[in-house]
Amino acid sequence: MNLPLHQKLYYLNSFYAEIKTRILYRAIFGYVGEGSWIKRPRQLCNPRNVTIGKMVRIEENNTIYSVGNYAGHNYQGLIVIGDKVYANHTLNITSAEKIVVGDYVAFGPNVFMCDFDHDFSDISKNMIESELALKGPIHIGARSWIGANVFVCGGVTLGEHCVVAANSVVTKSFPPNSVIAGVPAKLIKYFDLETGEWKRA
Repeated sequence: MNLPLHQKLYYLNSFYAEIKTRILYRAIFGYVGEGSWIKRPRQLCNPRNVTIGKMVRIEENNTIYSVGNYAGHNYQGLIVIGDKVYANHTLNITSAEKIVVGDYVAFGPNVFMCDFDHDFSDISKNMIESELALKGPIHIGARSWIGANVFVCGGVTLGEHCVVAANSVVTKSFPPNSVIAGVPAKLIKYFDLETGEWKRA
């Protein structure tokens, strides 16, 4: 097969990532399924609290961060990634409670999901010393597409087959088969099961 050089290098890099995932990441993560690979993470924290399904592809400079002890409080952030998920570069999943990504979800570059804020109620403490304010678990439904530079807040549930436009900030939940966009994200289109057509909100 006569492939361009850049494509050959990509496949070679992916092959090495799969070997490294088999040897190293399976030993330190809670679970990693067959055929999955993780390329050159920027930061891993408490990977025992992370499970990754089969045939998952996570590109380089990713952050997979399960919060443990912080500001004198103990957290056990759980991160669950389903089968055949694809994440472009610089994915950041940070959890002090629980983040679940369904099967076949695809992420554009620079997506950030976080299920907490820093508590600011005590004005005598700086932010780094304050405990975390948990916002509730995040659930991303199967077959959803999360565009580039999206931020998903705690407590958000996206139903199956949701599309989130680039640069959106998702602060609330949306039902299956929704197209959402904006800051904060709003419903743009939805699929009408009765008519079998996409409609504008």
